[in-house]
Amino acid sequence: MKFGEFMLIKRYLTWGGTLLAALVLTACSGDELNDLHAYMKEVEARNPGKIEPLPKVEEFEGYAYAAAVLKDPFQATFKIVTEKSGARGIGPDLSRKKQPLEAFPLDGLRLMGSIHVTGERWALVKTPSSDIVRVRVGDYMGQNFGKIVRITDAGLELRELISDGLGGWEERMTSVALSE
Repeated sequence: MKFGEFMLIKRYLTWGGTLLAALVLTACSGDELNDLHAYMKEVEARNPGKIEPLPKVEEFEGYAYAAAVLKDPFQATFKIVTEKSGARGIGPDLSRKKQPLEAFPLDGLRLMGSIHVTGERWALVKTPSSDIVRVRVGDYMGQNFGKIVRITDAGLELRELISDGLGGWEERMTSVALSE
């Protein structure tokens, strides 16, 4: 076989293969396009339905903020008492040993009841770990240096010392009610 004949056969095969591929693709795509056209006609024939109108937007009324007549939010609302000034000497005793109930926040402690032992009233406090601890007036509980000042049948009262962040301390009375 000569080179010229080989090239002629190659040319016929290339043209024939291209023609065959075009015929196959045309035959396949005809059926698929018919299905596509039928589906489009079906969708167009459907009832489009009704679109709900958008809700009416209410107008916003502005508010004039008159800061000049209001209290400055960055000004302290309590009197600052520091240990340096010597006024009343308010502050916790940091040298005393912490008591077990000072490891828990007050909202994690539950007052279960109170008892009288030799004329002295004691309160029974349940910790988050379900331990029952007996306390009396003068004991400490909570994380804000809370000292128990009174125990009643309904609960107990504490005097807490809260740091003001400026080196001073503020007293706050807090009560813990009897749990039901």
